[in-house]
Amino acid sequence: MSVPISTVADPLPRVLLVSSTLDEDGGVPVCVGQLAEGLAGIGVPVGITGQHAGPLGAVIAGAGRRSGVTVDAVSAPWHPRGQWQAARRVRAVVQATAAAARAEGRSVVVHVHGVWVAPVIAAAAAAVDCGATLVVSPHGMLRQEALRKSPWRKRAVWEGWLRRRLVTADAIHVTSPLEGEELAALLPGCRPVLVPLGIVPPADAPRGRAPGSPRRAGYLGRILPIKNLDILLRAWKLARPQGWRLAIDGPGPAEMTASLNQLADRLGIGSEVEIGGAVPMDRLGEHFAGLDLFVLPSRSEAFALTVGEALACGVPAVVTTAAPWGEVERMACGWSVAPTVAGLAEALSLATALPPADLEAMGRRGRDWVRANYAWAEVARRHLVELYGWPDLARWASPRS
Repeated sequence: MSVPISTVADPLPRVLLVSSTLDEDGGVPVCVGQLAEGLAGIGVPVGITGQHAGPLGAVIAGAGRRSGVTVDAVSAPWHPRGQWQAARRVRAVVQATAAAARAEGRSVVVHVHGVWVAPVIAAAAAAVDCGATLVVSPHGMLRQEALRKSPWRKRAVWEGWLRRRLVTADAIHVTSPLEGEELAALLPGCRPVLVPLGIVPPADAPRGRAPGSPRRAGYLGRILPIKNLDILLRAWKLARPQGWRLAIDGPGPAEMTASLNQLADRLGIGSEVEIGGAVPMDRLGEHFAGLDLFVLPSRSEAFALTVGEALACGVPAVVTTAAPWGEVERMACGWSVAPTVAGLAEALSLATALPPADLEAMGRRGRDWVRANYAWAEVARRHLVELYGWPDLARWASPRS
């Protein structure tokens, strides 16, 4: 259990986390909610704001219930007019937060997550106007692969608003060395700060399966072209491990799921592949307990929370070099390979040829490593000193249990 620090002379800053979406749709709202709880757990007054058009993300809502995090959710449709309406309301939240911090004698940090939507850009501008510390986490949205999607629209936003907001930021946060290199090339003079995200281990669930049932490898994440799932299917066709099945789960367009099913049938592996939908947060532990191997085939990733979650559940992982999880090889809990058919097929062949006991031993090593090194309490402390510039962190004691 982390212990709030209350012995320093200066009050902790008030932090406002601005998410590019509060919809329950994947990595950014999960990260924002978990970071908020990590900061609250060490005594930081923290709030969350952003736009949503569908259900409020479960982790965002949970941060408010469990940890007293203030959630100012702006409900507005995801069209241009809705975004600009949301931008005005988010700007007002930033101004109110800054005023509250001044009344308390605190500094204020506005930490925006994501870069392309109007509410985030408005929050960054309001932060500068209010004299707040501005921190930007692009979450991989400025990586080369991501910039190839809707390039003309992104170029217009970049030249019109975004570049100057990044230039005025006090810190730009990246979660992998490659993301930092690409960002420095995109914005000469930029010095990105590398801080990992934390991992909340999913609830433990009993492992095991009926005798004679197939072993399972699985991907979990958004079903999008950048995730390279067509390449995963082709690699599975080459490896063709006997006694194994491949599961692909996550939210995504119906046409993308249909296309993957059609590809699996054309490759002759349709009977070995199951393509499902999103997995609720409260069932992640059960989901990972049903896997013997996790596979992340992506050709671009800022962090990939699901890799850490799988490892935290004791599932060894095959990842690509496009994700910042190359240490799985050094820690002997997985394989890191090129995001190609050949690279993935070789890793799948090696992993699925191992006896169950060997894979289970790899999973235990991964579980111990992630749980010891990616706790949000410590990652939140790193945010305070390395990103938010709070100078008293060096005088804090380490978290005690």
